[in-house]
Amino acid sequence: MNTQKPTLAQQVRAQKIASVYRHTWTLSISHPIAGALLAANFWDVAHPLPLLLWLAAVILVAVIRVPLYCHYRKHEKDIAQCRRWGYYFAAMSALQGLLYGVAWVAFVPAGDPFYLSVVCLWVMGLSACAVVGYAAEPKTLLAFFIPVVVPGAVLLVLDGSERMQILAAAIVLYGVVILLASAPVYRSIVRSIELNIRLRELSEQDGLTGLANRRHFDETLQKELDRAARRDQPLSLLLLDIDHFKAYNDHYGHVAGDHCLRLVSDAIAGCVRRSGELLARYGGEEFALLLPGTDKAELAVTVERLQQAIRECAIPHQGRNDGEGIVTASIGGTTVEGIHGGYPASPERLIDNADTALYMAKNHGRNQYHFFCGRSGQMAEAEPGTIA
Repeated sequence: MNTQKPTLAQQVRAQKIASVYRHTWTLSISHPIAGALLAANFWDVAHPLPLLLWLAAVILVAVIRVPLYCHYRKHEKDIAQCRRWGYYFAAMSALQGLLYGVAWVAFVPAGDPFYLSVVCLWVMGLSACAVVGYAAEPKTLLAFFIPVVVPGAVLLVLDGSERMQILAAAIVLYGVVILLASAPVYRSIVRSIELNIRLRELSEQDGLTGLANRRHFDETLQKELDRAARRDQPLSLLLLDIDHFKAYNDHYGHVAGDHCLRLVSDAIAGCVRRSGELLARYGGEEFALLLPGTDKAELAVTVERLQQAIRECAIPHQGRNDGEGIVTASIGGTTVEGIHGGYPASPERLIDNADTALYMAKNHGRNQYHFFCGRSGQMAEAEPGTIA
């Protein structure tokens, strides 16, 4: 199944969720402290055992956030699944808020104006903190906000005194105001995220083909090489060059040449099948394809699929003098395998190996592929292959 580029909405959602997860450590520390202060405040008027059990629950929920955050970090690049991680975080926030709501109902002495006033202050403080921390993710904000504010307001209303009625109205009004005030903040955050995404895409995208550009490819190659070394996994690199492209431009013109590049890039992109694979326009009529986790055997299958896809485009090329008549491509590839212990390969070395194999493919008649494969630092002879 072909990988698809995430939509702008998906990327925005992923960054909003990432922004609330960044508060994990703060939440894991601050909620136990807040719970301890609240328990100390109610210690003289509530039974110690339920109060300690409540505090233990607050601490437990705060601690659970940490492994949840660690699991999220392992999967945060999977944008298609980010909505699920958002629901997990919102659920933990709702549980945390519900515990505070339970505290208002369970531990506040009935009719005591002092403790009812304390509840009012806590509700306002917690809701303000929620607006600041969760402004980028409204459902998380509401998941925490509602179970904190509603029980506190209801408790004040049920007291029956005029003063508490006024405090209840003040809490409700305060909640409405800060929620309304958070709306433009949320819109500003979303606009900022969208702008940053568009600017990043412009800086990483080739203007003609829409593929990744050389800069983005070079940055990704270094990251994937480091990842392959850490995980002891193979890493393959392909360089693909359109055969006799200068002759194509001379024969059909540069506008047709640009159209040819777009058709070829689309054909190659259709062969990029796994998450993490990166296709880039490397320069001129040359493309680069980075294949993490792909060994030499899989690389041969991928190369044949690439050349077949280009041939099936059947782009006429009457400017070449070898009798082919259509656009074809030469491919050079390299694979590093068995890199356990930190294989001392560099991005420049991988590119040089693939470029050497590409040169050999072109030097042996074009429309074929050559591999330059290595294991544990020992490079093998280039191996040819052709597509009939």
